[in-house]
Amino acid sequence: MHKVPEALSGARVIDPDQVCDAVAVLSDVDKVAHAATILDVLGEANRLSILLSLQHAGDLCVSDLAVAVGMSDSAVSHALRLLRAHGMVTAHREGRLVRYRVAGGLGQRLLEVVSAEAVSAGSLHVHGHDDAPDA
Repeated sequence: MHKVPEALSGARVIDPDQVCDAVAVLSDVDKVAHAATILDVLGEANRLSILLSLQHAGDLCVSDLAVAVGMSDSAVSHALRLLRAHGMVTAHREGRLVRYRVAGGLGQRLLEVVSAEAVSAGSLHVHGHDDAPDA
């Protein structure tokens, strides 16, 4: 049986069962901190644009991403370094080119949610089918 944490036993509590449930869902501090970091990374429009481009157009190199999102190559490179550091994208080499892709996990699942609201409908060349979310 759950209860209000001992450290908070003197606190004014109206519904101890709900407080217990709230404490239980926040018990993995590291996972909550990781989710907050991912949300922070997604919260900047340029980085989000880069991620949405990669999510829907497939693996892209820095110069192609720069054109797609309207940024300089150096700004895209800087954003990709941050995204790699947070595990949001991975890089793979194809000859002299380095292509980036969205890594799996929480970030990719959140991008799917954002895509449902933010991505324009239409056919994409790479996928050959309607990749936009259902309206």
